[in-house]
Amino acid sequence: MKKISLLLLLAVTALCSVQLSAKNGPDIPEPMRSDSYSSIPSYFHSLGDGNHMYYHIDRRRIAGPEYQRAVCLLGEINSRYYSSTYGKYDYFQGDDGRGGGFLAALKVDQNPAAYVNSETLFDSGYGVTLKTDVQGQGEVAARIIYTLTNNLDREVTVQVGVYADIMIGNDDEAGLKYMEHDGEPYGLRLKGKQQNGIYPIMSVLFGEGVTGVTPCDQHWFGFYSSNWHPDEMVGNYTRTIYNTGTESYDQSYAQYWEAADGTYDSGMGFCWNDRTIPAGESIELSYLVAVGEVDFEEPIIPDDPEPGQDIFTYHVEAYNIGDENIDDPWNDLTVAHPAHIWGTYEHPYGQIGYIEYRVDGEEGRGEWTRIEEPLISGAESYDLPFDMFFNPDEDVLHTLELRFTDGLGNYTELDGLEWEDIRTISLEVNPETQVYDGTPKTFVVTVGGAIDYTLGEDGEYTNPGTYSQSIWGQFDMNTIGINTVEFTVDKGQAVVDVVSPGNVEFDGKEHGATVTLITGDTQPVVTYYEVDETGAQHQIDGVPVQEGVYIVVVTVPESEFYYGVTETAGPYQIYVPTSVKELSIDGEDNGAWYTIDGRRVVAPTQQGIYIHNGKKYIVK
Repeated sequence: MKKISLLLLLAVTALCSVQLSAKNGPDIPEPMRSDSYSSIPSYFHSLGDGNHMYYHIDRRRIAGPEYQRAVCLLGEINSRYYSSTYGKYDYFQGDDGRGGGFLAALKVDQNPAAYVNSETLFDSGYGVTLKTDVQGQGEVAARIIYTLTNNLDREVTVQVGVYADIMIGNDDEAGLKYMEHDGEPYGLRLKGKQQNGIYPIMSVLFGEGVTGVTPCDQHWFGFYSSNWHPDEMVGNYTRTIYNTGTESYDQSYAQYWEAADGTYDSGMGFCWNDRTIPAGESIELSYLVAVGEVDFEEPIIPDDPEPGQDIFTYHVEAYNIGDENIDDPWNDLTVAHPAHIWGTYEHPYGQIGYIEYRVDGEEGRGEWTRIEEPLISGAESYDLPFDMFFNPDEDVLHTLELRFTDGLGNYTELDGLEWEDIRTISLEVNPETQVYDGTPKTFVVTVGGAIDYTLGEDGEYTNPGTYSQSIWGQFDMNTIGINTVEFTVDKGQAVVDVVSPGNVEFDGKEHGATVTLITGDTQPVVTYYEVDETGAQHQIDGVPVQEGVYIVVVTVPESEFYYGVTETAGPYQIYVPTSVKELSIDGEDNGAWYTIDGRRVVAPTQQGIYIHNGKKYIVK
């Protein structure tokens, strides 16, 4: 469990107030120039389902012989509706193209730049078309999207610029300033004088760090009559006024270049340069117009927060949802794992926030999921439950990522949790094999070389067999999952002791071996064989009685618990002393040796009775 305090400077202040005007024409009535409206003009419509913060029309306005497109927006605050730019199109004589909303210009390759001048789909005449869309973004912003399509069979390079003559309500000299993150501007904030009891603020976001924005390459603000021409809009910015022919007049307004003092009639612009579009493909460029300003200060964890700081304090905990045993559901990566986030939330401007989480993200293909309960500023505490679904295919690290988001779609990462998958941890069984002897066996599993987990303490592993055991991951809060180890109780080895009776004098009785089973659980099988003069063995029935030479073979059969064994003893002899024969060749002693049964041998080699030179010899 982790607990932190996070200073959120993710603030959106008052809603934008703006000024709208319209062209004379049959399709769009001309509204009165006003600082705000008490009701929404009929030709404006809401952006997105349930979004009541921004409304828009796509403005067409005469500029010489052409129609030019400008995106005009209304923002809502305190049940009044404020436009976002100076809206009256004819405050200059001629066809200079200024006023009317956010204008766009397009340049294709090295061809001249031109205003985007179609209400639906603008055809540049050089193989590239541009479509403009306006969408709601979160609770407080409008997203303006330019989709450019290359209709040629070769790649092209395009430049797109945006220009707006900024005016907030009846304040045509509202102050502009850059909003910066890590020293880099990511947007412009325009704050007007107090109107209808508020200080209206609008933020235009075009840089890094904002969801829904394609970061631009250049940007400017200054006197409204600068950089409105298409050739200038696409990045050829100048501090002076375009083509007045009067150098002193041009230079007098250069002093307002990026001057954040609110003493002049302001304009702004930004552009995307040298964007390549492959043959037959499209790219998307977008920016946001926000109600209020958005700060992207780095998160701060203060040791002793001062009163008045906007603190979001939280901790997250994942529950073990089962008993601590091998079948613990916590370690089953295929089931839901409940978790909770507890915390308090206080926002200086009362903005709603949300918590989003992702489980086994990126490599694990997890998706960001929003906890639907919003964070309302000033609430005493929150208990936000959610379920984690891990990716069972991941076997390295399982992660819970968290982030905070405001209604605009800006994100601040929060500390999450992570668990090492036990499948990546070394498991060693000691010993891997033991031999059955009728007593219970225990095996010790060493996890990661440090944690011992004893198997068999309950006497489960007594009988022979190869066993597999699931080892569950929650040895501490940083492991998860299930792995399997194998170990063996081997069969015991049967042991039999066989003692030969030795050479015995025939007495008409059975003379067999003494057989003793030392280990084993099956009865020994005893078989006797008689050995003839050639050394061949012939199995006999029963135990030897008659004179002869014998061997004994004892077999203990293999069983469920013991391996079998075979032992051989002998040879031994049953002999008859009185059966000595007088053997001679041609009546003479030939010096040979004979066994008691008359078989000739070279010399005595075994115990027994032999005849040599007519005499009986006993060899022991």
